[in-house]
Amino acid sequence: MARADVAHPDNVGGPWFVDTRCIRCDVARHWAPGLIEMDDSGLSYLARQPESPAETAALWRAAEACPTQSIGNLEIRRPPSPPFPYELTPGVLALGHNARSSFGAHSYLVERPDGNLMVDSPRYLRGLAERVDDLGGIRHVLLSHRDDVADADRWAERYGAEVWIHAADADAAPYATAILDGDGTALISPGTIVIPVPGHTEGSVVFHVDDRWLFTGDTLHWNHRRHELDVFPEQTFFSWDELARSMELLSTLRVEWLFAGHGSWHDLGTDLYADQMSSLGDKMRQIGRAGWAQRPRAAYDWY
Repeated sequence: MARADVAHPDNVGGPWFVDTRCIRCDVARHWAPGLIEMDDSGLSYLARQPESPAETAALWRAAEACPTQSIGNLEIRRPPSPPFPYELTPGVLALGHNARSSFGAHSYLVERPDGNLMVDSPRYLRGLAERVDDLGGIRHVLLSHRDDVADADRWAERYGAEVWIHAADADAAPYATAILDGDGTALISPGTIVIPVPGHTEGSVVFHVDDRWLFTGDTLHWNHRRHELDVFPEQTFFSWDELARSMELLSTLRVEWLFAGHGSWHDLGTDLYADQMSSLGDKMRQIGRAGWAQRPRAAYDWY
């Protein structure tokens, strides 16, 4: 629950507010852009009160997704209807309820005729699980890397789901049932392929679905401030050179939508994806990790 006693001093007056327990993960700003903004230290604050039912709904989604539950309303404690799962595009739903243990990473439910996929994990909540039940449950839990595991074990146990992770990161999910080893791709289910992309961590992977959707964890994201595909230099824990090579591998894929763990989801279209990815690996090598991190706003490009 948000705490009015530690409300951000820059909040605009009114019932909605943001408190200062924010961890700078940018989740709320993805869900309520223009309503929630960032101060000079990266903390979120309420820039203006909502002016329409759509904006109010956006703030409820931000409040439910926030991993520190830092967004509140002085007049109403709970949303009139559950904000999540929320359809981003037909077949892909955001699960919200981002976990602090994964620094607020997004997670997704992908509806499939042969069994639904959960990509990375939200907090386990009974109400959310009941709504996932209504959507057909989960057959596979797909973990992009060690950082965004959250409550995957509880979700897998509820549905008896297979849990996929790369061997290099498997110690983060000792309950995993499907361990990918080496640098080869693997077929998870019809139309769903897992591809190793070391860089952020040694065991980072992406999931390519139906030759159109790419779920990237912390490997690649849409930087909504730069309006371009981007990587995280300061959070490249394994190898910058390997990450550049991973970008070259990903550039060969056909992608319409990108769904990141950190960073915003985005409907790129195949042309924009191909154009930006064609040079990303080379740019990373030319600029280097230190140069990439020194670009404007780099200190808060963890989204």
